[in-house]
Amino acid sequence: MELEDNLDSSRDGLEQKIEQMKIKCYRAKEEKAKIIEELNLTSDVSTDYESD
Repeated sequence: MELEDNLDSSRDGLEQKIEQMKIKCYRAKEEKAKIIEELNLTSDVSTDYESD
C-alpha cells in the first residue's frame, strides 16, 4: 500500500510539473506573438535603406 501511495504522489507531482510547463509554454508563445506584433507595427516599410 505504501508503494502505491508513493507512486500516486509521484504521478501527481509529475502532472503538476507538466501543467506548469504547459502554462509556461503558452505564456512564452503569447509573449512571442505580442513582440512580433509590436515589431510589425513599429517597422516602417516605406524607409529606403539602400539610398545614399
